[in-house]
Amino acid sequence: MKKKNAYLFGFIFLIISVVFTVMVKTFDVGVSTETPGYNIGFATINNAFHSLTGVNMSFYRITNVMGLISIATGLILAFIGFLQLVIRKSFAKVDRSFYCLGGTYVLLGLIYAIFEKVIINYRPIFMDGEIEASFPSSHTLLIFVIIATAIIEANRYFSDKKTLKTVLTVIGILYIIVSAVLRLLSGVHWLTDIIASLLISASITFFYYAVSKQEKGKHSI
Repeated sequence: MKKKNAYLFGFIFLIISVVFTVMVKTFDVGVSTETPGYNIGFATINNAFHSLTGVNMSFYRITNVMGLISIATGLILAFIGFLQLVIRKSFAKVDRSFYCLGGTYVLLGLIYAIFEKVIINYRPIFMDGEIEASFPSSHTLLIFVIIATAIIEANRYFSDKKTLKTVLTVIGILYIIVSAVLRLLSGVHWLTDIIASLLISASITFFYYAVSKQEKGKHSI
């Protein structure tokens, strides 16, 4: 994929994310059937879907573990970047993608902090007796972005190993899909929370792809 196309897709998903967020805050705002007293956008769809799936704390715990595995993946990538610095003995010689990864992880933290303060939706259930911010699903966002950027890095550094690249890419994509589906079916988020996370994650991933791409040479995907 060309860098300009990656930027284009990044902007498209960014715009869709912003529009969708505004719609969640303004369209079909109604009372949550699960937590009376709290309003949600897309109330009809969200309430109906949550009534259909219910709550499954086993799925919730599985996705928590998947989130920890994703964080471990990010730490491994960060450690590889640190090793490059130690071996090459120069910040300038560390691959640019590792600096981009660091910036991406910081951006994830900022997004989390922003939506903890700017509440779009609250969770459909009480967690430990308290109601928490739910939009977007931070777990889905975290897993998607870390695993997707890891796939990009794997395709770069294993560019001459087609089978390995394919296997790692398929595993990564399935991991993202399974985590998003299980998080949705766990019932701790509204449907729109998961959709928003996927849109925002796609935007971040495309921007990462574009910014981290070397001027010489191409990603193999």
